[in-house]
Parts: sequence; structure tokens; C-alpha cells
Amino acid sequence: MATTAAGSAARVHHLEADPASVPEARRLACEVAAQYCDEEQYRSFELVVTEVVSNAVRHGSGEDPEPIRLAVTPKDGYMCVQVTDSGPGLVPRPGAFESDDDGGFGLFIVEQLTRRWGVTREAKRTRVWFELDFRAA
Repeated sequence: MATTAAGSAARVHHLEADPASVPEARRLACEVAAQYCDEEQYRSFELVVTEVVSNAVRHGSGEDPEPIRLAVTPKDGYMCVQVTDSGPGLVPRPGAFESDDDGGFGLFIVEQLTRRWGVTREAKRTRVWFELDFRAA
């Protein structure tokens, strides 16, 4: 278990790159968020975690996918979540913040509900991270 500078422990979990892992990831992340987020932000948190982990399963699962790493860390006034998968990564393109061909809203949800988010690529793995305030603005 990692520790932040403020002393809050990061909860780290490794999940199979399988659709059945999405509700498990949501449950694990929400166990932490429930202690910090108000009701409105908790619902937003639940939705964003579901979206980011679903994307990791969908885009990060090749022929031999590595487990998805989920790290949830309470910071000073906000939650920080990192979801890392073995996918090729992404570069948001024009239209990324609109519904996709499958009817999902993908990154649009992440963009609208979080304080900020991003994507990093490291050691042939892709990390999507987001921060969400404990309290609604």
C-alpha cells in the first residue's frame, strides 16, 4: 500500500481485464469514496470509475492482457483515481467528448464530472487518472 505526502493511504487493487471486474472495481473504489464524498459527488465518482474501468477493459484487453491496476487515494479535498491497463493508449481526438458509435458517452462523462483528468503512457502501459472533489461546487 502506497502513502501520499499528506499521509492518506492509496488503496491499490489488481483486477482481471474482464467485464466482470467493472462492478468489483466500482465497489472497491466506492468503499473509499463513501468516507469522503458528499452524496452528489459519490454518485459522480461511481459513474466515472465505472466509465474509466470499462474503457480499460474494452481497450486494454488484447490477446494476453495484463491485470488492470486500480489505485484510489484520498487527497486534500478530493479523490485521486488511477486506472492502468496494458492497452496501446489513446490521444483524445475531436469528438472524443461526444457519444461514441456504441451509444456511450465515454470521456464526455469524465470531462464533465471531474475536476481534471489525463492519460499517461509508461512502460508499455496506459494510465487514465482523474481527480474528483469531495464536495459538489
